[in-house]
Amino acid sequence: MTNDLANTRARYRREGLAASQADPDPVAQFRRWHAEWAATGPYDPAAAVLATVAPDGRPAARLVDVVRVDHGFVFLTRYDSRKGLELTVNPRASLCFGWLEADRQVRVEGDTERLDEVSADGFFGQLPRPVQLLARASDQSTAVDGPQVVREQIAALERRYAGQEVPRGREWGGYRLLPRRIEFWQGRVDGVPDRLRYQRRDDGGWDLERLTP
Repeated sequence: MTNDLANTRARYRREGLAASQADPDPVAQFRRWHAEWAATGPYDPAAAVLATVAPDGRPAARLVDVVRVDHGFVFLTRYDSRKGLELTVNPRASLCFGWLEADRQVRVEGDTERLDEVSADGFFGQLPRPVQLLARASDQSTAVDGPQVVREQIAALERRYAGQEVPRGREWGGYRLLPRRIEFWQGRVDGVPDRLRYQRRDDGGWDLERLTP
Protein backbone atom coordinates (compact mmCIF):
# COMPACT_ATOMS: atom_id res chain seq x y z
CA MET A 1 0.00 0.00 0.00
CA THR A 2 1.39 3.41 -0.97
CA ASN A 3 1.92 6.07 1.67
CA ASP A 4 -0.85 8.22 0.17
CA LEU A 5 -3.35 5.38 0.29
CA ALA A 6 -2.23 4.37 3.78
CA ASN A 7 -2.74 7.96 4.96
CA THR A 8 -6.17 8.07 3.31
CA ARG A 9 -7.19 4.80 4.96
CA ALA A 10 -5.97 6.08 8.33
CA ARG A 11 -8.05 9.25 7.90
CA TYR A 12 -11.18 7.27 7.00
CA ARG A 13 -10.66 5.04 10.03
CA ARG A 14 -10.29 8.08 12.32
CA GLU A 15 -13.25 10.02 10.91
CA GLY A 16 -15.66 7.10 10.53
CA LEU A 17 -19.17 7.53 9.13
CA ALA A 18 -21.69 9.27 11.37
CA ALA A 19 -25.37 9.18 10.44
CA SER A 20 -25.51 12.95 10.91
CA GLN A 21 -22.80 13.41 8.26
CA ALA A 22 -24.14 10.86 5.74
CA ASP A 23 -26.03 12.13 2.71
CA PRO A 24 -29.81 11.59 3.02
CA ASP A 25 -29.69 10.02 -0.46
CA PRO A 26 -27.70 6.75 -0.35
CA VAL A 27 -26.93 6.88 -4.09
CA ALA A 28 -25.34 10.30 -3.59
CA GLN A 29 -23.41 8.88 -0.61
CA PHE A 30 -22.27 6.00 -2.79
CA ARG A 31 -21.07 8.37 -5.52
CA ARG A 32 -19.06 10.31 -2.94
CA TRP A 33 -17.37 7.18 -1.60
CA HIS A 34 -16.81 5.79 -5.09
CA ALA A 35 -15.17 9.02 -6.27
CA GLU A 36 -12.84 8.90 -3.27
CA TRP A 37 -12.01 5.27 -4.05
CA ALA A 38 -11.42 5.93 -7.74
CA ALA A 39 -9.08 8.80 -6.86
CA THR A 40 -6.71 6.32 -5.20
CA GLY A 41 -6.01 4.71 -8.59
CA PRO A 42 -7.28 1.15 -8.03
CA TYR A 43 -6.86 -1.48 -10.76
CA ASP A 44 -10.61 -1.65 -11.51
CA PRO A 45 -12.70 0.97 -9.68
CA ALA A 46 -15.92 -0.30 -11.32
CA ALA A 47 -15.59 -3.86 -9.99
CA ALA A 48 -18.24 -5.34 -7.71
CA VAL A 49 -19.50 -8.79 -6.76
CA LEU A 50 -22.95 -9.54 -8.18
CA ALA A 51 -25.03 -12.21 -6.45
CA THR A 52 -28.06 -13.90 -8.03
CA VAL A 53 -30.20 -16.91 -7.11
CA ALA A 54 -30.90 -19.92 -9.33
CA PRO A 55 -34.43 -21.37 -9.62
CA ASP A 56 -33.41 -24.20 -7.26
CA GLY A 57 -32.44 -21.65 -4.60
CA ARG A 58 -28.68 -21.94 -4.99
CA PRO A 59 -26.82 -18.62 -4.90
CA ALA A 60 -24.16 -17.62 -7.42
CA ALA A 61 -21.68 -14.74 -7.23
CA ARG A 62 -19.23 -13.26 -9.72
CA LEU A 63 -17.34 -10.05 -10.38
CA VAL A 64 -18.89 -7.55 -12.78
CA ASP A 65 -18.16 -3.95 -13.74
CA VAL A 66 -20.78 -1.41 -12.73
CA VAL A 67 -20.58 0.89 -15.74
CA ARG A 68 -23.01 3.58 -14.58
CA VAL A 69 -24.72 4.73 -11.41
CA ASP A 70 -27.81 6.85 -12.08
CA HIS A 71 -31.03 5.99 -10.23
CA GLY A 72 -29.68 2.44 -10.17
CA PHE A 73 -26.51 0.42 -10.71
CA VAL A 74 -25.94 -0.67 -14.32
CA PHE A 75 -23.93 -3.74 -15.38
CA LEU A 76 -23.64 -5.46 -18.76
CA THR A 77 -23.99 -9.09 -19.79
CA ARG A 78 -25.53 -11.51 -22.25
CA TYR A 79 -29.12 -12.31 -21.46
CA ASP A 80 -28.47 -16.00 -22.10
CA SER A 81 -25.58 -16.14 -19.62
CA ARG A 82 -26.11 -17.86 -16.28
CA LYS A 83 -26.73 -14.59 -14.45
CA GLY A 84 -29.02 -13.40 -17.24
CA LEU A 85 -31.09 -16.57 -17.10
CA GLU A 86 -31.26 -16.42 -13.30
CA LEU A 87 -32.36 -12.77 -13.37
CA THR A 88 -35.07 -13.67 -15.88
CA VAL A 89 -36.59 -16.07 -13.35
CA ASN A 90 -35.79 -14.06 -10.20
CA PRO A 91 -34.97 -10.38 -10.81
CA ARG A 92 -33.76 -9.80 -7.26
CA ALA A 93 -30.00 -9.38 -6.89
CA SER A 94 -27.32 -7.78 -4.74
CA LEU A 95 -24.00 -6.05 -5.33
CA CYS A 96 -21.05 -5.84 -2.96
CA PHE A 97 -18.28 -3.27 -3.41
CA GLY A 98 -15.23 -4.28 -1.35
CA TRP A 99 -12.75 -1.40 -1.13
CA LEU A 100 -10.46 -3.21 1.28
CA GLU A 101 -7.51 -0.80 1.05
CA ALA A 102 -9.85 1.95 2.24
CA ASP A 103 -11.43 -0.35 4.88
CA ARG A 104 -14.82 0.25 3.27
CA GLN A 105 -17.64 -1.91 1.96
CA VAL A 106 -20.94 -1.06 0.29
CA ARG A 107 -23.79 -3.54 -0.20
CA VAL A 108 -26.73 -2.88 -2.50
CA GLU A 109 -29.90 -4.98 -2.70
CA GLY A 110 -32.92 -4.61 -4.95
CA ASP A 111 -34.75 -5.66 -8.08
CA THR A 112 -33.24 -5.56 -11.57
CA GLU A 113 -34.67 -4.41 -14.88
CA ARG A 114 -33.33 -4.90 -18.40
CA LEU A 115 -31.84 -1.94 -20.18
CA ASP A 116 -33.88 -0.56 -23.05
CA GLU A 117 -32.59 -1.22 -26.57
CA VAL A 118 -31.27 2.32 -27.09
CA SER A 119 -29.25 2.21 -23.86
CA ALA A 120 -27.89 -1.26 -24.68
CA ASP A 121 -26.82 -0.04 -28.14
CA GLY A 122 -25.09 2.94 -26.56
CA PHE A 123 -23.13 0.87 -24.07
CA PHE A 124 -22.15 -1.68 -26.72
CA GLY A 125 -20.94 1.09 -29.01
CA GLN A 126 -18.61 2.36 -26.28
CA LEU A 127 -16.85 -1.00 -25.89
CA PRO A 128 -13.44 -1.56 -27.50
CA ARG A 129 -13.78 -3.50 -30.76
CA PRO A 130 -12.05 -6.65 -29.38
CA VAL A 131 -14.58 -6.72 -26.53
CA GLN A 132 -17.46 -6.27 -28.98
CA LEU A 133 -16.21 -9.20 -31.04
CA LEU A 134 -15.83 -11.38 -27.97
CA ALA A 135 -19.35 -10.46 -26.84
CA ARG A 136 -20.71 -11.59 -30.22
CA ALA A 137 -18.54 -14.72 -30.44
CA SER A 138 -18.92 -16.08 -26.92
CA ASP A 139 -21.92 -18.14 -25.82
CA GLN A 140 -21.21 -17.09 -22.25
CA SER A 141 -21.21 -19.81 -19.58
CA THR A 142 -21.55 -22.69 -22.07
CA ALA A 143 -19.03 -25.54 -22.36
CA VAL A 144 -16.41 -25.29 -25.11
CA ASP A 145 -13.73 -27.69 -26.35
CA GLY A 146 -10.95 -25.12 -26.08
CA PRO A 147 -10.03 -21.44 -26.47
CA GLN A 148 -9.25 -21.93 -30.16
CA VAL A 149 -12.96 -22.37 -30.86
CA VAL A 150 -13.69 -18.89 -29.55
CA ARG A 151 -10.66 -17.42 -31.34
CA GLU A 152 -11.91 -18.86 -34.64
CA GLN A 153 -15.36 -17.39 -34.04
CA ILE A 154 -13.81 -13.99 -33.32
CA ALA A 155 -11.71 -14.21 -36.50
CA ALA A 156 -14.80 -15.06 -38.55
CA LEU A 157 -16.67 -12.08 -37.12
CA GLU A 158 -13.69 -9.82 -37.79
CA ARG A 159 -13.77 -10.84 -41.44
CA ARG A 160 -17.55 -10.46 -41.59
CA TYR A 161 -17.52 -6.93 -40.18
CA ALA A 162 -14.25 -5.72 -41.69
CA GLY A 163 -14.43 -2.00 -42.34
CA GLN A 164 -17.73 -1.54 -40.49
CA GLU A 165 -19.06 -1.29 -36.98
CA VAL A 166 -19.80 -4.48 -35.07
CA PRO A 167 -23.57 -4.60 -34.41
CA ARG A 168 -24.91 -5.55 -31.01
CA GLY A 169 -26.56 -8.94 -30.90
CA ARG A 170 -30.02 -9.07 -29.37
CA GLU A 171 -28.72 -11.53 -26.78
CA TRP A 172 -26.37 -8.87 -25.36
CA GLY A 173 -27.45 -6.02 -23.12
CA GLY A 174 -27.48 -5.19 -19.45
CA TYR A 175 -29.42 -4.65 -16.26
CA ARG A 176 -30.06 -1.85 -13.84
CA LEU A 177 -30.29 -2.83 -10.18
CA LEU A 178 -32.86 -0.56 -8.53
CA PRO A 179 -31.82 -0.31 -4.88
CA ARG A 180 -34.20 -1.08 -2.05
CA ARG A 181 -31.50 -1.34 0.59
CA ILE A 182 -27.94 0.11 0.66
CA GLU A 183 -25.49 -0.50 3.48
CA PHE A 184 -22.21 1.31 4.15
CA TRP A 185 -19.47 -0.20 6.29
CA GLN A 186 -16.47 1.81 7.50
CA GLY A 187 -13.64 0.37 9.60
CA ARG A 188 -12.57 2.34 12.66
CA VAL A 189 -9.31 2.73 14.55
CA ASP A 190 -10.84 1.36 17.76
CA GLY A 191 -12.01 -1.80 15.98
CA VAL A 192 -15.72 -0.95 16.17
CA PRO A 193 -16.80 -0.28 12.56
CA ASP A 194 -19.52 2.14 11.53
CA ARG A 195 -22.39 0.42 9.73
CA LEU A 196 -25.25 2.45 8.27
CA ARG A 197 -28.23 1.02 6.39
CA TYR A 198 -30.64 2.89 4.14
CA GLN A 199 -34.01 1.32 3.33
CA ARG A 200 -36.40 2.71 0.73
CA ARG A 201 -39.88 3.64 1.88
CA ASP A 202 -43.07 3.15 -0.11
CA ASP A 203 -43.15 6.91 -0.80
CA GLY A 204 -39.73 6.72 -2.47
CA GLY A 205 -37.79 8.27 0.40
CA TRP A 206 -35.16 6.59 2.53
CA ASP A 207 -34.92 5.59 6.19
CA LEU A 208 -31.43 5.53 7.71
CA GLU A 209 -30.39 3.49 10.73
CA ARG A 210 -27.18 2.43 12.41
CA LEU A 211 -26.53 -1.30 12.76
CA THR A 212 -24.27 -3.19 15.12
CA PRO A 213 -21.10 -4.32 13.30
